[in-house]
Amino acid sequence: MRLCFIDYDREMALVATHLNKETGKREIIGVGRLSRDPNIPESEFALLVTDKYQRSGLGTELLRRLIRIGHEQGLETITAYLLPNNNGMRAVSLKLGFSLEFEDGLIHARLPLEQEALA
Repeated sequence: MRLCFIDYDREMALVATHLNKETGKREIIGVGRLSRDPNIPESEFALLVTDKYQRSGLGTELLRRLIRIGHEQGLETITAYLLPNNNGMRAVSLKLGFSLEFEDGLIHARLPLEQEALA
């Protein structure tokens, strides 16, 4: 069964799959998502990578692609709220240039997008 409904003015989702050699079927191993209010040039990202594929670079690649999509959509900023003990997401965010600040018990990750960077 496939259920995918996206309002492209508000959301973008990337899905990473892997062919399971035992079953011969594709399995979802990661999802990256941008969600935004179309009236403001900012978007919040979310990532999910299955345990088996964590620390494989998949989360980094999904976020890299979300950043590129943000550039293409003319966004000014991409943000996320991270749990303080999510060291993997903190490392990925820092690696890709996000600033991290503690805010109300969470970590606010923020990346200003410079449109000329893709020119």
